[in-house]
Amino acid sequence: MSKIKEPLRSILRDYCHVEVYDSNILRMDIGHGESYPYDSDLVKAQLREAIDLNLISLTEYEELTDEDFDSIEDLHEWLEELYSELL
Repeated sequence: MSKIKEPLRSILRDYCHVEVYDSNILRMDIGHGESYPYDSDLVKAQLREAIDLNLISLTEYEELTDEDFDSIEDLHEWLEELYSELL
């Protein structure tokens, strides 16, 4: 069972896929309030928790996004960058 909570899991799959990632679209879709279409505070909190508790494995992230990382450290660096883009 995945440790990645919804809606974060869906966001990673739908917005962070290697072929479609666009930080502007992601920010716009989580930035319009509580549920348009995503609660931005919830998404940010879930991502912060996932980073801090190492809840996203390299394998699971790669399966969701088709992105290929050389190490878990590279993934964590990317997740931190993603988090900063959402602030």
